[in-house]
Amino acid sequence: MEPTSKGFALTAVIIAAIGFSLLAMLVLLNRRDETVSLNHEIQYDDFAFSVLSVRKAEFVGTGNSLVKPAGVFYVVTLKIANHAVRVDYKYKRDCALLVDERGKEHLPSFEGQPALETTLGPAALCSAPIPAGQSCVTEVVFDVPVGVRPSQLRITFGSLADIFDPIFSGRKRIALTPAASPAEQQ
Repeated sequence: MEPTSKGFALTAVIIAAIGFSLLAMLVLLNRRDETVSLNHEIQYDDFAFSVLSVRKAEFVGTGNSLVKPAGVFYVVTLKIANHAVRVDYKYKRDCALLVDERGKEHLPSFEGQPALETTLGPAALCSAPIPAGQSCVTEVVFDVPVGVRPSQLRITFGSLADIFDPIFSGRKRIALTPAASPAEQQ
């Protein structure tokens, strides 16, 4: 009876190795890194994100809610598009991360974001679910140290997604500089 159980175990290991190899090949063939320029969408399933503009700001907010940066404020105008047919999408402001030229990621400004939001209308907050087929434009402010240059914007859906997205989907980023025209590239 012992030889049969060893044969079964060996068969199970071989089948598991073949299955894992097929999965690895599928991942490698489907995975691709993607960086898009301003005004171009980067898509996650049915939901797409694009950066419309980036600007420096000496302060954000108005009146009593006026806030100055510890370093430099960069305000990113972000468009969120829901390309789903039936499902709403709930945008979470902290899903946008600014990546500097050294690769360091910066969260939205804890003090600057609420101040900026006092200057935005209710629709521009994108706080309500975005219906299927609709989009929303909002602004996100980042406070980065002086001398640090923003390079890209990355969208995150949480720690677990941050682990598996690069493996299965590739790195997805939005460049914060305009794409060079063919004449500029020569």
